[in-house]
Amino acid sequence: MTLGNGRIIDISLALDAGNYRMHTPAGFARDMQFAVEVLKEHDAPGGAGQIVRGVHMRLHAGSHVDAPEHMVKGGSQLHELALETFAGAGVVADLRHRVPGGGITAADLRAAVGTVIARGDRLLLRTDCNKDYFARDWARRSPYLTRDAVQWCIDQGVVLVGFDFYHGNDEPDSNVVFYTSRTLGEHGIVTMPYLDNLDAIAAPRFTLIALPLKMIGVEASPVRAVVIEP
Repeated sequence: MTLGNGRIIDISLALDAGNYRMHTPAGFARDMQFAVEVLKEHDAPGGAGQIVRGVHMRLHAGSHVDAPEHMVKGGSQLHELALETFAGAGVVADLRHRVPGGGITAADLRAAVGTVIARGDRLLLRTDCNKDYFARDWARRSPYLTRDAVQWCIDQGVVLVGFDFYHGNDEPDSNVVFYTSRTLGEHGIVTMPYLDNLDAIAAPRFTLIALPLKMIGVEASPVRAVVIEP
């Protein structure tokens, strides 16, 4: 698909109630999986020939953005962030050589995008792991960011980091749970997990659009993330 002279690339992970399921670790008051429910059928008496569905889901299901509050108590919620955070220039770093389960270093990021990244960019991390999102070893195969790689993202002044792999893996000797997301959140950087199709991006720089829903008082929102190549 094209928009003007640009090519639109869908980088969102599909949500399918028939096979999509999320892990529910300790601490949840109750589980909530992605499910679709018909609230009104076309042929319902007095229903005016409409069908209406409802969706049950966590705000973190599928491709979504996490505001700093997700990991930082007292951090910014989504409605407090500039809309421009979710729409603007971006770059993609090809890090497939760190699969399976390797550590992505600052040197890896410099080699991948060091010559094209600019302050205020949105950085997408490509490993192609989400092409096998439903595989049993998906999380184990996903790499992790080393501490120097996380610091590199902060030092470059990126406003958003997107992942096409399980972003909850930490360095083997880490004593901080979810170190990557937590540290980025502490520095006001938005994370965007569960991306797909980053292999379709060919341009060194592009425009990312991943607008959250206009909800008040939440730490996350699903997005339809797309890249527009020049």
